[in-house]
Formats: sequence, C-alpha cells, structure tokens
Amino acid sequence: MKLLFPLLFLLSTPLMAQLDLPADFQARLDGMDIRFNAPLDSDFRERTLRQDNRWLEDHFAMTSRSEKLELRFHLLPEHEGDTYYQMPHLAATTLAMNLGSNDEDAVTAVHSFGEEELILYGADWARMYTFRPKRSFSDKEQAQLIALYREGRGLAYTILLFDKAPITLEGRQLSLRFR
Repeated sequence: MKLLFPLLFLLSTPLMAQLDLPADFQARLDGMDIRFNAPLDSDFRERTLRQDNRWLEDHFAMTSRSEKLELRFHLLPEHEGDTYYQMPHLAATTLAMNLGSNDEDAVTAVHSFGEEELILYGADWARMYTFRPKRSFSDKEQAQLIALYREGRGLAYTILLFDKAPITLEGRQLSLRFR
C-alpha cells in the first residue's frame, strides 16, 4: 500500500520530457536572447547535422516520425561587418531564393506578419517563405522558412520541412522567439 500511492501519483501526472540542447546551440540562443520552445508533446529527436549542406549551416536540427516534420535552426547574430547589416529583408529573401527549387513550376509565397504576430515573436521584423526546396537541401516536398529579426540581436531562422503539412505546423512555427 505504501508503494501504491506514489505509483498512482506518478502515473496520473503528466510526465514532462526534457530536450537537452547541444551546448553550442544553447550558447547561441542565450547570446541572442532567444527562447527555444521545444516540442515536448511529440516524438521529436535531435538529428545529426549535415556537413555537406552548402546552402545553410544548421545549428540544430530535429525530426519527428509521427508528424513527418523536420525542423532546422540557424542563428545569425548581428554585427556591423555583415553584408546584410540591419537589412533582414534582403538577407532572408536571398536565403529563401537560394534554398528554393529552380524548377520552372516552383512557386515561393511570402507572408508578412502583422503587429500582433511581431509582438508574439518578440521581433522587429518577420517573414515566412513557403517554397519547394532544392533537392540538395532536402528531399521533402515543402519548406517554410520563418525569419525573425530583432535590432541589435540578429536573425533567427526556423526551417520546417514536410511533404504534407501536419496539423501541428502552426505551433511549430513558434519554435523560436526573442525574449
């Protein structure tokens, strides 16, 4: 009986999984004052970073079998020597065009966020690009690039890769937010 109560208590309370982030990615998040919202309600696992990716260096990547979704993250602190210093619209658009397919029928859609969404992301500027990725970048049919910018901190990219959009897609778009 003494063991039964603690066992029932443990089974009745939701267990919170914790995702251990690599130290270098956590340092990048802290350095740019970004909050990472880990998808603890799914089966996401850290994915090995690709070393042969010439389009964008992933700082962290994770994948979910049940959602059939891959998330990749890239954080770019702001510094005056950068080619796109204080021009996130040029940096993000250039990246989206480099990651997007060059096929004749490929389409890129751009979504501008409103004031409420900017507040939610803690960003001064934000865009979402939806496109078919280059096969050398991903074998998935669709990609969404969420680009967030905060003056003095830099650009944070979340890339969502999928064949068919999972019902959780909108929530996964909020994986990164400035504090």
